[in-house]
Amino acid sequence: MKSKILPNWNINDGPIRIHSTDDLGAILKARRKKQKMTQSDLAALAGTGVRYIVDLENGKPTARIGPALKLIEWLGLEVTIQEKRID
Repeated sequence: MKSKILPNWNINDGPIRIHSTDDLGAILKARRKKQKMTQSDLAALAGTGVRYIVDLENGKPTARIGPALKLIEWLGLEVTIQEKRID
């Protein structure tokens, strides 16, 4: 499934709902690029392999959550969980 995240999404636009691993990957990739980091740069900072970064950015559904949370933190983002609103 392709990400629904707009390519011009800005962190200053506020929180964004993530509905899939593709969405998460698109956000992380956009944030990495905004910080002018390569996948190798991010992998070195976060202590993971480049292959993991590639897989995560491509929305691999079986990517481990632990390293993903580290990457999210290194990119200056955070995960918040709340009860789903019924719209």
